[in-house]
Amino acid sequence: MKNPTFSRFICYNSVFSSALNNFIFTFFACIFFIYTRFEGTHKAIIDRETWEIVQKNREQRRRPTKLGEMGLFSGLAYCADCGAKLYHHRTVTFTKEQESYTCANYRSRKQCTAHYIRAVVLEELVLQNLQRVVAYAQDDEDEFVRRVMENKTAAQRTEQERAKRKLEKQERRISELDRIIQQLYEDRVAGALSVERFTRLYEDYEKEQLDLKQSAEELRGVVAETEAQAVNIQNFLKIVRKYTEPTELTPALLREFVEKVVVHAPDKSSGHRTQRIDVHYNFIGEIDFSPEFSQYSKTTTA
Repeated sequence: MKNPTFSRFICYNSVFSSALNNFIFTFFACIFFIYTRFEGTHKAIIDRETWEIVQKNREQRRRPTKLGEMGLFSGLAYCADCGAKLYHHRTVTFTKEQESYTCANYRSRKQCTAHYIRAVVLEELVLQNLQRVVAYAQDDEDEFVRRVMENKTAAQRTEQERAKRKLEKQERRISELDRIIQQLYEDRVAGALSVERFTRLYEDYEKEQLDLKQSAEELRGVVAETEAQAVNIQNFLKIVRKYTEPTELTPALLREFVEKVVVHAPDKSSGHRTQRIDVHYNFIGEIDFSPEFSQYSKTTTA
């Protein structure tokens, strides 16, 4: 222990260890700053609503056809029965009137019906729906907001109210458990509880509180979704105010307004081929304005 070399070794090793610790700290600090987002630190180039629409468009991008073209509804049209995407079908010999969309599961594995709809018919139906929604929102914003809010089903509204009541009850119980656990510690310190009884009661209360906190977090998500819908309606109205009356369905217009289009199977029970579509809009979802295409009322067929 009196050897000076050993003393210097300890000194040198300490210096090396300190330098290594500083390097490790600096390295992980750099990683933290590189991969951590700091919101609100600079002026936004675009608003958040536009950014979210762009991200959805990027997720829905489809590859062009062999002809170098991309269908207007590619990545937006879905089958009402199986949920698969509808694929744009065209060949070099097709005219625009002959282009169509069919269910991907029908084309690949025959696990669903075709849900065949001509592209021009789908474009016409979506444009009609969009025109009616925009006109309604421009004519009476207050009534439009009320209509959108009431568009939720009775079951959804009941579930939201139930979630609020259950959340309030659980939050009261969580606070109560905090007081109970605190009292347990005091009783244990005072000697009123044995170690075994304290441990058993403490573990039971801790488990109950943990379960309640997890459930409460899920309920807050349900409640927050309801409260956020009013904000989403205003975001949709911002888009509506940018346009007067859409007369043509362009790719930019379509993707700014529409989240997805759900195509139902054709119905021939009335003796005429009718086909329903559901248009789901960005921020507000579906509005019950979807027209049906009928061969009886129009000269073209789906």
